[in-house]
Amino acid sequence: MANEEESITFAYLRKRAGLTQRKISILMDVTVGTVSLWETGGQRPRLYPEQTQKLLQVLNCTLEELVEAFSQNEP
Repeated sequence: MANEEESITFAYLRKRAGLTQRKISILMDVTVGTVSLWETGGQRPRLYPEQTQKLLQVLNCTLEELVEAFSQNEP
């Protein structure tokens, strides 16, 4: 889990898993640009439940962590 100073972001989860944007794009069958948009908050993932489960496995994180990561970019 992230310490108090470090919020959980998609970039944090990716780096914690030791993955590059390119590796996630390959594993998730999306473009590197899409992964970059997820990371910068330019776009939130629109995934089927099976894809969400796969992303959780790829990032080795909980659903709560993933939700928090994408809540960081909300207005």
